[in-house]
Formats: sequence, structure tokens, C-alpha cells
Amino acid sequence: MQEMQETQRSMSPSDNVIYIGKKPVMNYVLAVVTQMNSGVANVMIKARGNSISKAVDVADIVRKRFLMNLKDPSSENILIGSEELANEDGTKSKVSYIQIVASTGKAHVNGSADSTIYIGKKPTMNYVLAVVTQINSGMPSVLIKARGNSISKAVDVVEIVRHRFLPAIKDPSSDGILIKSEELANEDGTKSKISSIQINIKK
Repeated sequence: MQEMQETQRSMSPSDNVIYIGKKPVMNYVLAVVTQMNSGVANVMIKARGNSISKAVDVADIVRKRFLMNLKDPSSENILIGSEELANEDGTKSKVSYIQIVASTGKAHVNGSADSTIYIGKKPTMNYVLAVVTQINSGMPSVLIKARGNSISKAVDVVEIVRHRFLPAIKDPSSDGILIKSEELANEDGTKSKISSIQINIKK
């Protein structure tokens, strides 16, 4: 417990804490990414008992898929221990815990990443995470493409990225949006026109 208190004191009041519970892993990944992109220097990921493995997954996904500029977690920012918790019957039991501090470090640039995201039938947040991943990997811009009914989802993706994850992204309204129509071949050999949109997201 003393080690845990010392670690907590070493973090500044501006640092945030994400408590890992029963929600899906990606919920916590999004929470960490959101906090780091808002300017927080360090985010502490905390978990107890059966949630410890999920905390490790969260830290690993954040570092390898979304924020490649984070420092590699080492002994100086990972703490494990145990603490006493009160049970409903008034007794006490010990439970293991882990604390992982996600901290910014030297930027890593992945020049081989694809810079085009095609919007389809997957959930909106899948595409949001794809865009955030590419921008944070060092891509100066990402092109979002969509056709037909997926156009509204493409607009949602851009707005969520700009307002929730990467507020430094430029407003694409002036010169980053292209609307046109394309011809697609039908199964019967005929062709039909469908509207499409391209939105270029830039740092």
C-alpha cells in the first residue's frame, strides 16, 4: 500500500486515472486515447483482480495501435501489489492490483501506413480509431472516402475525430472536401450513378 501511495503522489494533479472494470477493452482504449490527445501528459490505468489482464491489453493496444509516441512501459511506470478490500459480510480479503502509467515519449513515424480509409458497414467508431491511428503514426493527412448511404457516416467520423480525439486537426470545409458521382456496374451488366464524398483530414 505504501508503494501505491508513493506512486500516486508522484503523479501531478493534472494526470488522469482510468479504472478498468467490466466494459469492453476498446471502451478503455478510447478513454486513454481521448485523455492523451486532450493534452494530458500521463494517464494511469488501474485494475484489480480479474481485470488486471484487461488493463495490460488496454495499455498494449493504446501504445501499438493508436499512440505510438508513448514510452514503452517499464518497471518505472508499472506497479503491482495487493490491497485489502472490505467484503459485504464485514470481513476483509486481499486482492491484487496493477497500475500502468501511459506517458508520452519520443514520436514514432510509420511511413508505410495506408493513408486512405474507405467507409463501409462497420460501426462508426471503427473508422474513427483507424483515422486516429494513422494520424498518430505520423501521417500528415488521411483521406476518407464513402459512397451512397455511407456518406453520412463519413461525416460523423470526421466530426468525432476532430472534436473528441484530435482537436488540432484543421477544419476540412474549405478545401478538403470533394463531392462527385461515380458509375458502378450492376449485376445485370447495366451501370448506375452513385454519389460519393472524399474528405481530407490534415494536421
